[in-house]
Amino acid sequence: MIILITGTPGTGKTTITPLLGKTIGCRVIDLNKLVDEKHLYTGVDIEKGYKVVDIDALIQELRKIITTEKISYDENEEIPEEGPSIIIEGHLSHYFPLADFVIVLRTEPNILRDRLQKRDWEDPKIRENLQAEALDICTWEAYQTHGSKVHEVNTSSITPEEAVDIIKMIISKEESLPPGNIDFSEFLKR
Repeated sequence: MIILITGTPGTGKTTITPLLGKTIGCRVIDLNKLVDEKHLYTGVDIEKGYKVVDIDALIQELRKIITTEKISYDENEEIPEEGPSIIIEGHLSHYFPLADFVIVLRTEPNILRDRLQKRDWEDPKIRENLQAEALDICTWEAYQTHGSKVHEVNTSSITPEEAVDIIKMIISKEESLPPGNIDFSEFLKR
């Protein structure tokens, strides 16, 4: 099984995903590390200060990993009792077309601003990410590819451990948190 963990930078992906992987006993692929290790980018956007990821190359590399590790994928297959085989984490993970579950981590923009400021990000980069969060960009993009496999988890006021518990309930089909229940659009009116 394949689980994608995505969301705007600062929503908790890098903190929550390793805890989830350890809890359910499966491998985690950190897309940022993979992009760096395999040089899966075409350059650096000097103005915004980030790597321009080659999405096609990234998808091809992920397919190679899944094939090499013999991770089975059949979207009609029942969820195995022992849990998922792999978790792919990163704000671009939802571009990968194969998934059993896509978890979009969401955070209220004012809380997100504080988290990004602690990273010493420049104001334009922070504003861009706050707008992306308020407009549900990751959720919308994930839904375009994965439809009903997409679930949103609001990490604004819960611990990473609580987020892991919620995600475990989603993958065991005890909980469903489809897109549309989290709305931060009020932030845009300020």
